[in-house]
Amino acid sequence: MLTIRDILQIKAIECIKLVAGSAGINHQISIVNIIENPDVFDWLASNELLLSTGYIFKDSEELQNRVIHELAENNCAGLCIKMKRYFDRIPQNMIDLANKYGLPLLELPFEYTLSKVIAIINEKTNADYDALNRRSLDLHNALFKIPLEGGGIS
Repeated sequence: MLTIRDILQIKAIECIKLVAGSAGINHQISIVNIIENPDVFDWLASNELLLSTGYIFKDSEELQNRVIHELAENNCAGLCIKMKRYFDRIPQNMIDLANKYGLPLLELPFEYTLSKVIAIINEKTNADYDALNRRSLDLHNALFKIPLEGGGIS
């Protein structure tokens, strides 16, 4: 399964920067989602990487803290915030809390769309699954050939 460390090494999105929560760099990512509505807290899933412009929490330090807390409580993989739309830099209170919880907090440059990041991560995830399936099929075929070629357990 893909990790935060892995996405930081994907060439097409190498511009993503880890700004806090480095203790969680090996958090696994099962899915990528967008958080632009506070109602999302009821639907958070473990290992979910959340992307956001920051619109829902731009004016409220309390909500900024709640976002980090809720994501950590739900074992989310991390939070990636698109810069220059609503934030020139990630607020220090979010950085401090992300470090406390070990929740990776990432910066995405303005030039990248959230949908592009999702597509790139999904493509990498699919390629990894395809490689695993190919290895599994190769092993299955090798084992299947043994009795056909007169081989046995001994």
